Amino acid sequence: MAGRQVSENRKVLTSGLLISGILIVLYIGSQWMHTTFDATEERRYTLTPATVDLLESLEEKIYIKVLLDGRFPAGFKRLQESTEDMLHRFAQVSDQIEYNFENPNDGTLEEVNERRAQLAEEGLIPTKLRISDAAGASSQYIYPFAIINYGTRSIPVTLLQDDIPGADKEVILNNSIGLLEYKLADGIQKIKATRRRLVAFTTGQGELNRLQTASFENDLTNAYAVNRINLDSVVQIPKDIKVLIVAKPTEPFSEVKLFMLDQYIMHGGHVIFLIDPLTVSLDSIGRNKFYIPPPNEVELNPLLFKLGARINTDLILDLQCTRIPMVVGMQGDKPQTELFPWFYHPLISSISDHPITKGLDRIQLEFPGSIDTIQTNTPIKKTILLSSSQYSRTQLTPVRLTFDILREEPDPALFNKGPQPFAVMLEGEFQSFYQNRMSNDQLKVLEDAGMPYKSSGDSSKILVVTDGDIIKNLVNSTSGETAPLGYNKYENTTFTGNRDFLLNALEYMLDESGVLEARSKDIKLRLLNTVKANEEGLKWQLMNILGPLLLILVLGILYQVVRKRRYGKPYAG
Repeated sequence: MAGRQVSENRKVLTSGLLISGILIVLYIGSQWMHTTFDATEERRYTLTPATVDLLESLEEKIYIKVLLDGRFPAGFKRLQESTEDMLHRFAQVSDQIEYNFENPNDGTLEEVNERRAQLAEEGLIPTKLRISDAAGASSQYIYPFAIINYGTRSIPVTLLQDDIPGADKEVILNNSIGLLEYKLADGIQKIKATRRRLVAFTTGQGELNRLQTASFENDLTNAYAVNRINLDSVVQIPKDIKVLIVAKPTEPFSEVKLFMLDQYIMHGGHVIFLIDPLTVSLDSIGRNKFYIPPPNEVELNPLLFKLGARINTDLILDLQCTRIPMVVGMQGDKPQTELFPWFYHPLISSISDHPITKGLDRIQLEFPGSIDTIQTNTPIKKTILLSSSQYSRTQLTPVRLTFDILREEPDPALFNKGPQPFAVMLEGEFQSFYQNRMSNDQLKVLEDAGMPYKSSGDSSKILVVTDGDIIKNLVNSTSGETAPLGYNKYENTTFTGNRDFLLNALEYMLDESGVLEARSKDIKLRLLNTVKANEEGLKWQLMNILGPLLLILVLGILYQVVRKRRYGKPYAG
């Protein structure tokens, strides 16, 4: 019996050593090999093919500095960990990616203030959080930014989406985490570009001037070359202009200019049309007791109709809108004002998952009209990007506008037309507006001038928005200073959706690599049911504590029973 016991002990020892050896080998191997399996429904841990291709194409080092080191509340901790995880996946694809985390709040007070001033000069403004814990309440500045460095160039990337009033903070953080791949990949793509692509604003038809588009142009200069082109001074629009922006024209386009636009599109050019359907502003109403706005006759509708869109000469009223001041009384010799909803200035909340509009802050518009899509001879993809809320209605011209509408409570029953489209993206190979309209002599003249006529086009993207003010920033007439795009002086609020919508549309038009696909990723937010958690918290705590102990106890008893039955028989030797 003793010999049998020794043999059994030797087997147990051998098995233990074998298992220990396997575990040691697996541990050492895990330090050199990293393998993950993405079992999530939305594939949140899988990079898009375009991002992988971008990273694999890197030939020089990209250094990424993330200013999110330190102790944070739970939400920001999740953003910090998700950023680190995303960069780790980037580094697994390409050994050219190097990153580190820094805490801008480390150091002496003098060092911290100096660092904050330097970051402010670079446009990196911290987020101020109020933190409450057992020690009391305190304020903390957090910099949710990554700085991508490539050679002598650097690009800042905002990791936290802008706060949307009324939206749950967890939703904002979840949107931010969902956009991490796109923002980091887009930053890498921009900084490695050897030549900045050219974006041009048209002039000569009463468009917005440089001061009125200064805010958006400043945002563009980080990644694009920006210029202006007077259509009166050229015979054709240069092909090196990648995107042409027609920002709120107020004068008619001549036939020659329409032809230049047409041929620019036929050669694969992308255009953003920001057109007011009617000529109207708050000032025009304020100067008179009433105002009947005339149509904005810029002669672009025939061209747009051929491309697949029609701007209607109407106005959209929406109960979801911004407010304007109105005098409600006098205090001495000073008028007293209050803010009232102005239904002609809709405030758009995007609910679309399109890469351009997903996760945007609200967008403010001024006197927009509706837009229709038109059937075309060639298959053109038409996507409605912006629409009014379900509580909206239309007013057809001629319409009499007064401020008397502010004195009456709106009747919700009248705002029953449902969502009305404001913006449409047209994509495809368009047919020329001048097809079958050109004589042989005209064709020969163009041929001899080295500008042969194209009747059908290369693939292009056209954005049409029925409000020119979407790109307009306020300008101080005295000092010439400009406000950020989307700033509302009456409500003292900046609606960042205006800027982000236009920037996203521009990037969508120029995204040949497909990196923007990552912006469509939808990471579902699975929030804890706090009511149920409070009611059943004790039960689950006990299960988590006692469950493993009971399981170990049961397994121990079973082991002893099996061992006793196997080895407890007397030795019959």
